Amino acid sequence: MKVAVLLISLLLAGCYGVNSETSEIGSYDWTCITEKDLQDIEQKHSIDKILDPVFIDGLQDVKNHFLTPEYIVYFDETPKEIIGFDGLSIRVAFNPAISYSAVHGLSPQLSDSEQVRIRNRLLRLLWEKECDKGKLRLQKFMREPAVFSKEYYKHK
Repeated sequence: MKVAVLLISLLLAGCYGVNSETSEIGSYDWTCITEKDLQDIEQKHSIDKILDPVFIDGLQDVKNHFLTPEYIVYFDETPKEIIGFDGLSIRVAFNPAISYSAVHGLSPQLSDSEQVRIRNRLLRLLWEKECDKGKLRLQKFMREPAVFSKEYYKHK
């Protein structure tokens, strides 16, 4: 019996770690954006512009996150932050005003309103490159509540 309890405890603890690391801050789907568009966005908001040692450390947290993001952008304007994303979701962010380590969708330091702000900040970049049909889809995503929030589950 003790062995069964121990195994169940280990299984549940392991699942929590996986879920917290694979959770997204937000999702999206584009219609007309190309690989070149994403490269242009990365170049415009290049991580090469990072000079602040706090953000250099934060960049390492984002790069070394369990799910390494395909793309990473840096916003030098307020609020300064780093956002890592892939083809369908915003995975990880760094903003020392929120936390001195990278945050993801289940990070307790990341409020629902901050999740929405980070998601919509990235979606506004994609908006600039998107065709009209795609802009309608991005608008839908921008109106969604934060993932894992009470409003999200009511909305679904």
